[in-house]
Formats: sequence, C-alpha cells, structure tokens
Amino acid sequence: MVNTIVENKRALQLLARFSLPPNALGYCGKDSATEKFKDCIVSGKCVGIKTETSHFIVLYPYLKTISKIVKRSVFSYEVIESFWLGNNLIGQTKTGDYELLLANFNKQGVPENFVNELRKKQPNKFIPFHLFQVLHIGVGKSSGAVPFNLNSINNCMIRWGKVTKLTNEKISVNLNSLKINKAEYTLTKKIVAFPYNPLFIPDVKKGDVVSVHWGIVNKILTKKETNNLEYWTKETLKTLVYD
Repeated sequence: MVNTIVENKRALQLLARFSLPPNALGYCGKDSATEKFKDCIVSGKCVGIKTETSHFIVLYPYLKTISKIVKRSVFSYEVIESFWLGNNLIGQTKTGDYELLLANFNKQGVPENFVNELRKKQPNKFIPFHLFQVLHIGVGKSSGAVPFNLNSINNCMIRWGKVTKLTNEKISVNLNSLKINKAEYTLTKKIVAFPYNPLFIPDVKKGDVVSVHWGIVNKILTKKETNNLEYWTKETLKTLVYD
C-alpha cells in the first residue's frame, strides 16, 4: 500500500511540473488548478490534480489515448512520462491509433470542425508525444490561446539543456530549441536566462540538465530522461509532413 501511495504521488508530481506552466498563463485547464499544481510539486499534497487535469483540452485526451493503447492507468507514471518526456510506451502505438486521439478530442470538446481538419491531416506516424501535439496538431490551434508561430512553438515544446549559470534570481540554460531551416524544423542551441523558483528545483546546480516549459525551469532531468526526450523529439521531427 505504501509503495502504491508513493508511486501515485511521484506520478502526479511529474504531471504537475509540466502542467503548471501553461495553466499559470491561462492557456490550459481551470484557474483553480494553479495553486494545486504548486502545492503538489513543493509539498507533495496532490489532492485534486486528477480532476484538474481532466479539464485540459488536449493533455487529457492524450493521456486517455496512451492509457488505452498500452493498457495502463491514465495517471500511471509511465503514461504521464511518455507524453511529456517520451519513453518506450510510445513504440507500442500504431498510425491508426491517431483516430483514437481524435475521438478523445471530440469527447473533450475540441471543436468538431477542427477535429475534421485533423482527420484529413493524417501523420506519417502517430507519436503521442508532446512535441507531436505542438507541431502536428498545432500549439494553440485547438483552444485559440496563442498564435501558431515559432515563438509559441519554442515556448510550448519541452526544451532541455545544461545549466550554464545560476544566481539567486536567474538560471541560464544552453537550451535545445527549434529553428526553421528550408521550411523544416531543426534543432539548435542557444543560451537563455529564466527567472526560477528554487522551491521547484531546490538542488539544481551548474552543469545539471534541466527541462523548460513556457519559461519555467521545471525539472532536473536524469540521463535516461534526457536521452528519451532527445530521441522522441528527433523522431517527431522526422515524421512531420512539411508543406
């Protein structure tokens, strides 16, 4: 029982780390979620996180889709991790599972005309990974929260890199980002400084690899997480259909 409780908290804290940034900006979920996400990350009190996540217009359909494909709980650590950071569960999906995602979009209230457009836009390969949502579905397109442009894409994608400088107020990261090269997205690196909350990542130090989502440095990544994030980022870029 204890191990189940610990694993559940670990899963919900991971979910909160990556869901907080867009929610705090008012892009996803309800206003009531922000403080719950913060409390979950900092203190481990994760009451209400599952309910708040169920109101996210695209995140929740992805979790439901992955869950059904791999036959694991929607809120299991592996399912949450596969969407945000990538893992081997993604390899169990098939291109035809894209239709399952669209059905879950419909149930979640994504506008029907947009879902119909997506149905005509069949991917070369269905990868239920956050960057697939950002680029194939299109950041902001399902909710209208932000314009679909390179700035929004880079802010929304889960970027990662080594910490190069750390002060009491800011953290600088040599960040993997996207650029447009001959009408295709390719990876590039640039050093970017962010304000950061030491309560979220109290043990961060120079040389650590961290993830960044919507301007918030939200997690110190392990080597395995870094490798998975890089691998599935590159796989997603390879499968895109460029006009």
